Amino acid sequence: MNLRQKIQPATWPSVVLTRHFFRRLFLNETVFFEEQMIQKTIGVIAIMSIFPAYIADSLLFIYLLKPEKGTAWAETALFITFIMLLIGLITLFEWEVMFLDRRDYLNLMPLPLRPLTVFSAKFLSLVIFVGLFAIGINSLSSVVFAMYLSESRSYGLFSAVLLLLTHLLVMLAASCFIFFSMALVVGLFNILLRGKLFQHLLEIIRFGLIVAHIFILYFFVLDTRWIQERFQNIQALKDSPTPFMMNFPPLWFTGLYQVLSGNREPFFRTLASKALISLTLVIGAFFLITLISYSRYLKKISPEGARHYRPSLFRKIIEPVLNFTILKDSVQRASFWFYHSVLTRSRMHRNKIFTYLGLGLGLTLIIFVSTGKFFWKYQSGNMLSLPLALTFFLLVGIREANSLPVNQPASWIFMLSEGNEKWPYYSALRKCIFIFFILPLYLSLFIFYFFLWDWKIAGIHCLYGLVFAILLVEILLFQLRKFPFACSYVPGKSRVHVFWLLYLFLFLAYVYVPRWIEPAFLSYPSRLLGLYLALALVLAGLRFYHRHYFYPKQKIMFEDLPEVSVIELFHAT
Repeated sequence: MNLRQKIQPATWPSVVLTRHFFRRLFLNETVFFEEQMIQKTIGVIAIMSIFPAYIADSLLFIYLLKPEKGTAWAETALFITFIMLLIGLITLFEWEVMFLDRRDYLNLMPLPLRPLTVFSAKFLSLVIFVGLFAIGINSLSSVVFAMYLSESRSYGLFSAVLLLLTHLLVMLAASCFIFFSMALVVGLFNILLRGKLFQHLLEIIRFGLIVAHIFILYFFVLDTRWIQERFQNIQALKDSPTPFMMNFPPLWFTGLYQVLSGNREPFFRTLASKALISLTLVIGAFFLITLISYSRYLKKISPEGARHYRPSLFRKIIEPVLNFTILKDSVQRASFWFYHSVLTRSRMHRNKIFTYLGLGLGLTLIIFVSTGKFFWKYQSGNMLSLPLALTFFLLVGIREANSLPVNQPASWIFMLSEGNEKWPYYSALRKCIFIFFILPLYLSLFIFYFFLWDWKIAGIHCLYGLVFAILLVEILLFQLRKFPFACSYVPGKSRVHVFWLLYLFLFLAYVYVPRWIEPAFLSYPSRLLGLYLALALVLAGLRFYHRHYFYPKQKIMFEDLPEVSVIELFHAT
């Protein structure tokens, strides 16, 4: 018996590689599920499965009251559109790990692995990932489809089970199509563009797509009337299909759904053929782009933090001003510009912040649209909540990015030069967030409200919201011990999957309580003086507490709990 025969299937390189790539999908620049990955994933899928089941129930409930006579395909098309949007949003959180990158190259090239083995393992890990979410989030909706349509069509138990399996299979196919279609966007930009331009343009596209997905999903979950109005004439299009209809991907998979359910009408067979052909082409194109971009990507992307940057014109202008005014302390000055460089140059941290900001902007657009055109010019209701919602997501994103080290060796310079006074390091972080994030955000909001309201009202509203933004910064950074952007990171400590209900409650409190009391300040702007005086007292108290009580008794944390190194891939080969 030779050595290869002795190797168990669980230790085959292809199996280990697939498992390795699959785990990396839960440990990227946006999602960190390395700790308790299975529990967290199950929790996320369980929560997400509620929404498709709710949509399926609202769409198909009518067929419990009347027989279904070949018309349920319209509701199926609407449901598949929703699932593809949901999977598309999940895909946006995985963009940076869809293709093999420099880290894969450095880790895998020294090992005796064939390129085909690596590419196949990467593709299989993506299929498993999509299948896990596609089947998981459709677990409840498949039961709803099987129960409601079976009851309406008088199906037996066996036919109901087949319908359930058909539902899961079609949802998996549709999910794979949208997942790999969006992956092609990354691959094409990777081939066509180079270096910094590729990164910045892709970040903008990703940010815009996150906002668009959140905005459109709102109409499926909370305002279904608008979506149903868009699809109410879809039955009539069956006899006279339009070019848009025949080229709308969710309808392709609707046709596949109907054909697999036993419908042999030419219209659905044409759509089903388009679904199968498009899915095959997308997967084939993914393989092709992977092969093309693998070597080119390695040559044009250097490791994070390895490049030398020249100061921008903006920094050349503003740096002397800030150094002369609010950054007179040398330690604070060095920390401030270190934080600024990380937040403006690190792709990892920008992705983290843009992801949160994209979610916040999508929610803000939903709040704005739900206000109604008639109420846009009134200083009440949701119009007062827009800055609060946007600020919350932005600052939480910055707080999460603050925990990620830009480059682990970066901590050594601060460890060697650490002084007796710790407060300047964290005071610099607050000033950096205020100058480069909060102020630009509220200046943009002032311009926005200026076109809707009087400039005076817009200014008062933004000055009022600015108070709560500053207070939120203090809450998020209260008793912070980890050195920003340079301390080692251990995934899982935020426990969002455990405390998500608490976070939701805090978000609602932050948005609605200030909105509830703001009309009193809009009616009497002089009250803002008292509010800012109270803010100054709170900030002075927190500064005194941190500077003279908390930090003198604490040590700056540069090393969190060590990460576990995975070496099984090396032994498998």
